[in-house]
Amino acid sequence: MKIYFACAFLIVSACAAQTLDQQDKPRVPNRGAGVPQKIIKAFEPHEFDGIPYRLLLPADYKPTRKYPLILNLHGGAGVGNDNISNLRNWCASFVDKNWRAKYPCIIVVPQSPGRWLITDEEIPELTESLKKTYSEAWQERIEERNYPPGPISNGSLTKVLGLIDHLSEEFNVDTNRVYVIGHSMGGFGTWNAIWAAPKRFAAAIPSAGGMLPWKDPAEFKDVPVWTFHGRLDQKVPAEFTWEIFGRIKDVGGNVKFTQLKHVGHGAAQYAFSFNGDSQEKGYVTQYSSDKCDKTENVWDWLFAQRLDKR
Repeated sequence: MKIYFACAFLIVSACAAQTLDQQDKPRVPNRGAGVPQKIIKAFEPHEFDGIPYRLLLPADYKPTRKYPLILNLHGGAGVGNDNISNLRNWCASFVDKNWRAKYPCIIVVPQSPGRWLITDEEIPELTESLKKTYSEAWQERIEERNYPPGPISNGSLTKVLGLIDHLSEEFNVDTNRVYVIGHSMGGFGTWNAIWAAPKRFAAAIPSAGGMLPWKDPAEFKDVPVWTFHGRLDQKVPAEFTWEIFGRIKDVGGNVKFTQLKHVGHGAAQYAFSFNGDSQEKGYVTQYSSDKCDKTENVWDWLFAQRLDKR
C-alpha cells in the first residue's frame, strides 16, 4: 500500500511539474558555473522590481555625457536568481580594456526566472488549420511540446523595460541608442523585445533565437536587426531564423542574417565578435532589403544605429 501511494504521489508530482513548466516555472539557479571572476568583479550587482541584474558603466563615466545602453539577455543556462549565471561567456568582450575604450556604453544584464516574456502573454488556441500556416520546424516544436492555450508569462521582459526607464533616470542614457542583444533563450527574448516595444530599441542582435510563430514580424520591420544562427544548431533550428528573415523580407524590413555553416548552437561565440563574412569558414550574410547597413564589424554596426535616424 505504501508503495502504491508513493508511486501515485510521484505521478501527481510529475504531472504538476509538467503543468508548471508549461507556464514557465522558475528553474534551478545555475549558480554561476564557469563565469570568470574578472567578469563577475567588473559588473556591479543590483536588483529592480524583483529582477536581479548586473551593471557595467563606461570606464570613465561622466554624468554630463550621453551613453548608449545595451540590454544583454541571457539564455537558458542563465535562468535563476543568483545574479551570476546571467553573465554569459560573451560578456568577456565587454570587460576588455580596448573594447571599453572604443565603445563606451552602459551594459545591463538582467536575470530572469524563466523565459523572456511580456506580462499577460498567452498562447492562442493552436488549431490544425492555424498550425499548417507555420513552418515545418515550428509544427514539429509544437507537436513535441504540446503548447496549451492560455497565459505563459512571468512578465520578466516587462519588468526589464521598466528597468531601462529606471536606469535612464539614474544615468545619462542616450535614448536614441538603446540596443538589445541575446543568445538562445535570450535570442528569443531579443526578438520578443523588439516585437513588444519596437520604438524603444535602435537595433537588435539575436543569436540562435526565434519568435513564436503567431507573432507578426511586421511589427518591428523598421528596427535594424543583425541576426546570427549556426546551420548545424540542433537545439534551436536555423529554420526559426530563416522564417523570420523571410517574413521581414516580404514586407521590406531591415534585417541582416548571417548563417554560420559549420556552427551548432554556439553562435554567440561568433556573433558577438563578428568582423565580416568568410567563404572559407562558411559565414554568409544576407540582406532583407536595401535599408540594411552593410557594415561588417558587428559592434561598429550596432553603435551606428539610432532611433532618430530611422
